[in-house]
Amino acid sequence: MKSQKTPDGSSSAGSYAKHMKANALGKAGEQLAVKYLEDEGYLIVERNYRAGKHEIDIIAHKENELVVVEVKTRTDNDVIEPEEAVDHRKRQSLIWAANSYVQEKEISEQVRFDIIAIITKDEKTEIRHIKDAFNVLNY
Repeated sequence: MKSQKTPDGSSSAGSYAKHMKANALGKAGEQLAVKYLEDEGYLIVERNYRAGKHEIDIIAHKENELVVVEVKTRTDNDVIEPEEAVDHRKRQSLIWAANSYVQEKEISEQVRFDIIAIITKDEKTEIRHIKDAFNVLNY
């Protein structure tokens, strides 16, 4: 692949490699999140559910609740905490996708929005599960 300069002066080949590395990290994080949730008694019902341009990483079911899970995976050298990356815009997107899913599947259960933050440091991995991280009434 021939390297080209982007408007900011970086190499497009370098940007592509960085994107691919981040994508692989994200997929590995989602797999860890699925395993964690299953170990905690959640039933995974969907992965990477798409509604138009909106996506939900994991949809799970536990104790008469439908749980919409956003997974954020980071390394120790990232500037912000993973859960901080789920900003107002991302939350609105998750709500929109969840509404679409609920209507499509005719779900009547309560819907909860969780964030699973996965932080890899050296050889260690920390998993933080933020239950009921936000709710529809705030948006």
